[in-house]
Amino acid sequence: MTSSVHTQTVFTPQTTLHLCPQPRLLHPLQEQPCPVPQSHSHTSAPYPPRICVIMTSPSAASSTHAVEIVHSPATSTLPREPQQQLVTEFASLSRTLRAGYAAPRGHNGVLQTVASSLRHKHRAFLAQPNNTFFLEFADGGNTQIQVSVGDDAPADVPTYIGVHGMAGNLNAPYLHETLSPLIKENRGRAVVFNLRGCGDSAATSPAFHHGGSTSDLGAVVTWATTKWPNSKIYVIGTSLGGVITAKTLGQWGDECPIAAAALVSPVYGFRASSQAMETNLVSRTVFNPAVGAFYAKLVKKNKDAFDIDHWIHTRPDPFPSATVSPSFPLSSPPSIDPEAPKESRPLAQDSRSKSFATSSTSSASVFSTLPSPSTPGTSVPPTPLPRSSFDLSSPQPAPPLFTEHTPKIKEALSKSLKEVTSRILPQPLTKFCKSFVASTAHYLSGDDFMAETSAVNDLPNIRVPCLAVNCADDPLMPGKDLPRSQARQSPFVIMAVLKQGGHLGTFTTKKWKKLHGKKRYHTAVVEEWFKANEALPQIRPRPQIVNAHQGFVYPQGRPEMAFREVSQMYLKLKFTRPTYPKFKTT
Repeated sequence: MTSSVHTQTVFTPQTTLHLCPQPRLLHPLQEQPCPVPQSHSHTSAPYPPRICVIMTSPSAASSTHAVEIVHSPATSTLPREPQQQLVTEFASLSRTLRAGYAAPRGHNGVLQTVASSLRHKHRAFLAQPNNTFFLEFADGGNTQIQVSVGDDAPADVPTYIGVHGMAGNLNAPYLHETLSPLIKENRGRAVVFNLRGCGDSAATSPAFHHGGSTSDLGAVVTWATTKWPNSKIYVIGTSLGGVITAKTLGQWGDECPIAAAALVSPVYGFRASSQAMETNLVSRTVFNPAVGAFYAKLVKKNKDAFDIDHWIHTRPDPFPSATVSPSFPLSSPPSIDPEAPKESRPLAQDSRSKSFATSSTSSASVFSTLPSPSTPGTSVPPTPLPRSSFDLSSPQPAPPLFTEHTPKIKEALSKSLKEVTSRILPQPLTKFCKSFVASTAHYLSGDDFMAETSAVNDLPNIRVPCLAVNCADDPLMPGKDLPRSQARQSPFVIMAVLKQGGHLGTFTTKKWKKLHGKKRYHTAVVEEWFKANEALPQIRPRPQIVNAHQGFVYPQGRPEMAFREVSQMYLKLKFTRPTYPKFKTT
């Protein structure tokens, strides 16, 4: 008999409720087996998880608030996957969640949000030129990647990919603060990258980063899986990066190569967030115009990239064919059309061969041996296959890698771009997203854009362990609007809701720091979460790589994630030049 059980557990300093799954999975969180009555022996047929109540001593800190845990464990009579068992046990046995959270006196949600956005220096690692990489996407966009350790690190060291939030970049202090304890003493490898147009990654295509831009994260994850095939891939998404991470997990589903993920202050629903920013006094007068002004400055700096006519002359050539055989050397330079007029080419086109060749060594080493996808549900790590095993008799037609702009979309983008760049006072963030960002994502309606790029409907499709940490007093995503019902639809998702903490805040008291170190509360929870996931030995199935035109590669079945590794000089020569002469029709 199968029943549906939804749990919403609230941990207090006095009482701890947790589930005892059958069979139990031993991991670092469980030091002693949970007491089970003799009448419920594990020798009988499996039953739905039981509720056990364990009394603990009252906490000395009376100001500690309970943590609301939203989780729905699988109740099937069949043996559950180890990932599901780990998620269920973490929801009940996590020391950090059971301890509760106490905010410093006078630190409400707004103050903690402001404090988290201050420019304080905190880096998990120092950037090194040898550990900096550049990817170019199929539509001409690019990103910069920084890695904490070099190739001399052990091959099986876990890899943590960090995704920053709005108005951030790969140097975001809140992201590095979360990564720092995970990679201490080279126990892990940190990988951070810029979303489109952020940091030193100039916008080079009409695409702007938003919650639905999952292809860039998918490309970085694919790049990491092929560069370190024996390493577990973990992802940490903060704020907007949490939305992108959740949507990526949901879209990939059972085929997701990510071992586990953590979301910190994700803004699940953009409609609810937009309403909160327009109604809350502080959000309406501080956050909304401040972030809007940042993005307006960013667009003005890269306005040529959003000119469709200019983009057509600088983007890579459309893919004529694709094949899973490495027919095209991964280090081959892009072709130059000899029939094109000299003045109509991008000025850096003649220098492509030399500049692209500078990254040939690193590109070839990344994809020299392509890992094979292991069978889902098995614990056997993937083994490298010889390149000849991917040979096909004939190339297959390549699917479209990006959506062409329709006349209506082109007109809407041109209109919104002119409005953003010509205004003296910048637009607030909510209006900027509904008009400009929506048009870059091929939406004519701002409401449709916010509905379809939100991560609310992707939570039930997540099939890998995923922890989300939110605060009820978050001015950008209030607690009443959190998608609790959607989170309960996936047994792989845990949503921890703190009563206080703001957006990316969760600053702790002096007493907490003495007991747990100088960490924010969500940093301690995330660290404990990934340590628990290290108990799972298997590596997720790796995507099969398809080699396409001009050195681009992408996971099979997902051409929108196509990328190629290039050099920084290549990007400078191609895009940091005066614009091409515009021809007027007579």
